[in-house]
Amino acid sequence: MHSNPGAPVTAWGSRWTFALALAAVVLGAGNLWLVPPAVVAHGGGAFLLVYGLALMFAGVPVVMTELAMARRYRQGPDHSLQAAAEGAGLHSRSLPWAGRGMLLAALLLFGLYSVLGGVSLAWLFRAALGELRGASEASAAALFTDFAGDRQQVALWQVVFVGLVLAVALRNLGRGVQRSLRTVVPLLGVLLVIMMVVALSSGKGQEAAWSLFWPRWEDLGWYGAALAIQLAVYSLAVGVGVLMTLGSYMPGNASMPLSAVGVAVVDLVVTLVLGLAVTALVLAEQVPLTSGFELVFVSLPQVFEAMAGGQLAGSLFYLVMVLLVWTSALFTLEVVVARVTETLGGNRVVAGISAMLPAGAAAALALFGFTWAGGVDVWALMELVVMLVLVPVSVLALVRLAGWQLPPRQLLAFLGVRGRGYRLWRWLMAWLVPLAVVVAVVVTVVEYREGFCRLAGTAVCGGGGLERPVMPIEEEPHGVNIQ
Repeated sequence: MHSNPGAPVTAWGSRWTFALALAAVVLGAGNLWLVPPAVVAHGGGAFLLVYGLALMFAGVPVVMTELAMARRYRQGPDHSLQAAAEGAGLHSRSLPWAGRGMLLAALLLFGLYSVLGGVSLAWLFRAALGELRGASEASAAALFTDFAGDRQQVALWQVVFVGLVLAVALRNLGRGVQRSLRTVVPLLGVLLVIMMVVALSSGKGQEAAWSLFWPRWEDLGWYGAALAIQLAVYSLAVGVGVLMTLGSYMPGNASMPLSAVGVAVVDLVVTLVLGLAVTALVLAEQVPLTSGFELVFVSLPQVFEAMAGGQLAGSLFYLVMVLLVWTSALFTLEVVVARVTETLGGNRVVAGISAMLPAGAAAALALFGFTWAGGVDVWALMELVVMLVLVPVSVLALVRLAGWQLPPRQLLAFLGVRGRGYRLWRWLMAWLVPLAVVVAVVVTVVEYREGFCRLAGTAVCGGGGLERPVMPIEEEPHGVNIQ
């Protein structure tokens, strides 16, 4: 089996660049419009405690395993899994298929991100040009509904967004992805700080902090705890091939445990910053705190209309949204580009164009699902295939291999942990991770049965339409209890 020609040991150039890449992977739309509303609705600090523990004890072990296995074999998901099994004398026909499932998950997610990125880009220009002025709840909802029903307009913005992704993806790793990350990730950090400062200057920072951080155990319940686990499982990009692709480029001197823990810490910190900013803004303007598309494209335009300097604040917010989705789309496409590079050789442009054939099909399918109002909900179906089939199967295959089948000597060779650290990692992979995956699947099924507009836990969005608010304006922000 051949090594990935596009993934030399020094592909990232430095540990700092690799750290930026990992940070970009976990920065996604879910940090903005999924987790914060769930925190407010389900117990504040109590929810955050469960979410943080799930990140550390169910997410970090999988992140470590994916990164370590890919760095050891310098190949994509399917070949790395197969090589690890063969190295231990195991022969499994299912492992390569689990790796191919990761590739399919990345393709479907790219399609969803391409639509979401196009919509976000359209709203960025509308905010910058002042077209969101005078937004009321009815007018903002009508604007979004009309836009979503105009397939040609959505497709135009989708193509522009995909072009921005391809402009980086088609270049080699150093001049493309690495160079862009050195600019985009620090820029995102600065914009997040500005957003938080603007939001806290609204005078509602204390109430927002109370809503997010004060533990309200009576509002958590079993469902809230399970939802926190579900969001944590889907938040770290496990099971979709992104981490294994990055791991194949990982510097040999990068610490595996620190890299994995750093991913979880960045996810949690960014979620808290975005949650504090968004919650303070909606409280200041007495706008319902919803989630998903309604929060970003209906509720927040009302906030920016009502606040001083709202045109600038709205432009900065939608720039953050575009960058969050852009990084997600870039790395899901990179999974496919890297795999094609393994097959065709090291020509990045040829691999990128070839990868766009299936990626373009996924984007067209997502466009159809987003703009079609009748029949089978294709958008929901794409999400559910990822959440209920591809991610669970891939992660559980990894659990079976690393948690139960591979011998300790092989694991110790590439994990970078010894003694108690190794024993803890193996126990978590063997027992806690599969339990968390089962919980995530059950919660997703329950939410889907209640209606797709309340679907939470996907890496892409919080729903397929306009949702019930999780914090109605007539309620105190720290007294929310949604049944």
